[in-house]
Amino acid sequence: MLRIRPEPFHFFPMSNSKPDSAMFLEVINHFVPEVLSTMAGLTAVVGKGNPSASQPTILRGISGSIGLSGHVHGVVYTAFSPDLGQMVAEKIFGSAGEQDVNDVVAELTNMFTGNLKTMLCDQGHNCTLSIPSVVRGEKITISAKSATISVTNSFAVEGCPDPLIVHVFAVIEN
Repeated sequence: MLRIRPEPFHFFPMSNSKPDSAMFLEVINHFVPEVLSTMAGLTAVVGKGNPSASQPTILRGISGSIGLSGHVHGVVYTAFSPDLGQMVAEKIFGSAGEQDVNDVVAELTNMFTGNLKTMLCDQGHNCTLSIPSVVRGEKITISAKSATISVTNSFAVEGCPDPLIVHVFAVIEN
């Protein structure tokens, strides 16, 4: 897994301080555009973001998800419209079928989440990741009732009117 991590880059003090919603939002706002630029040569503009996103949330299109477990547990979701998923996959592969699009959504979700995991582990909040899953649908309802962190943001990606959505649910153990 490729991790894009400029040095130095600290979101919260170098201690075992407890990450909060603002930190999760800051991390995804930094790494989503970085990964899209590196992997697909695309510019992504960060949206306003919501550090206290309501639940349940509806996702549409092609959604990737990866679970976190350990001192931090939760799920990171991405949602690509079919057009956005196709465009990004074609930027990476040149041409792309449905399986290629699914693979790109899974791998980008993995890269976004991997960078989040690295930041958490660097601060003493060790966690592991599940393998990515991809689902397609027009009304995918997601929620995590026990989550104390629920953040979301949209990213305007050049060349497509549909935004990329990233949503994170998490609980930090003491």
